Amino acid sequence: MAENKGGLFAKTVQKHAGRAKEKILQNLGKADRTVDDVFDEYELNFNKQQTNANRIHKEVANYLRCCRALHGASKGLFETLADVYEPEWVGHELLYAQAQNSDMLWTDFCHKVQDQTLTPLTAYQQQFPEIRKKIDKRGRKLVDYDSQRHQLENLQRANRRDEYKIARSRDALETARVTYEALNKELYDELPTLYDERIPIVAAHLQSLFAAEATVMVESSKVAKELEAIADKLAKECEKGTYKVKRAVAPRPLSVVEPSSPKNANSPSIRPTISGPVTPNKEETGRPYEEIEFEDKKVNGTVSAPARTNGEVIGTKIPADGGKQPSPLTGATTEGLPPGVLYRVRATYKYTREDVDEISFEIGDIIQVVEYDDPEEQEEGWLTGVKEATSEKGLFPANFTRPI
Repeated sequence: MAENKGGLFAKTVQKHAGRAKEKILQNLGKADRTVDDVFDEYELNFNKQQTNANRIHKEVANYLRCCRALHGASKGLFETLADVYEPEWVGHELLYAQAQNSDMLWTDFCHKVQDQTLTPLTAYQQQFPEIRKKIDKRGRKLVDYDSQRHQLENLQRANRRDEYKIARSRDALETARVTYEALNKELYDELPTLYDERIPIVAAHLQSLFAAEATVMVESSKVAKELEAIADKLAKECEKGTYKVKRAVAPRPLSVVEPSSPKNANSPSIRPTISGPVTPNKEETGRPYEEIEFEDKKVNGTVSAPARTNGEVIGTKIPADGGKQPSPLTGATTEGLPPGVLYRVRATYKYTREDVDEISFEIGDIIQVVEYDDPEEQEEGWLTGVKEATSEKGLFPANFTRPI
């Protein structure tokens, strides 16, 4: 067995060496070579067709991978929207339905690209390597045929003719010719047929691909329009204030200021004063604060300052005739103010905004009071103003300030 394998290997090496030698002689012009221009054209077309088939198969496979990735991204987006979109928001059920529609569209599209385009292209591509082997084998047999023909010619031109060798060379030449012509005839039939198939195959596969793509695009457009309508309706409901959270500020603790000890036991007692205002609730109606009557009491020969609420001095009547004061608050004036400014106030307490349409300020900040953008929406206890220091505009509680 080992001897047979060794002999077969030696014979194969001898064949390769003989073919290499014959090709060298042909390239040097010292041996004739069979020329077939028609087959050369067939082979050139085959090489170009194989290259194009490999390219289109590669790109369709890459396209399918991208479609699957986009499908995954779409599923991830809708899953996130399902978590973010609160159940009480308008269109919650419709959003879930459109997510299911989108998922089915992408699943069906990816299956169609796989089954109707990529799989047939794979089968089309797989036939090229087998034909490539036949072409290579035909080339080797052609070299063998030319080599045998060259050997016979040398034997026939020898000074001493050896008829036995000539006869054996003729038999080898005939065997090489039969083998070569059989392969050559087979390829003469297969190569043109295969080359003619390139157009209908490519056309059919592209037609399937783009028909599936057109379907998914049209249906996805419908899904997108439905989603746009859901989002638009949600935005309109939000503008109406449907989902607006009622604003409420926790009341600040009231601190009681203990009066100084009177110089004599007959001095009158002093009522406690409120050290800070309570922020009015913008969503509530009615009076933004409760007026409390305070009595001025003398302590150590002085009169305690009257309490101030929402810019008004408690117990002070606002005159019906405003005179030079267009503001409804006592003490405010419009003299020398920029156009559009009703009056100015000074912050008597620090305030930190609790919504995006409010402004924050520190004690002593000056604010220019302006009209509401929509007077019908003005809420009691709140004013609209512009901080002079930063030009920020927004709402603020009136009882944190006093007019100047």
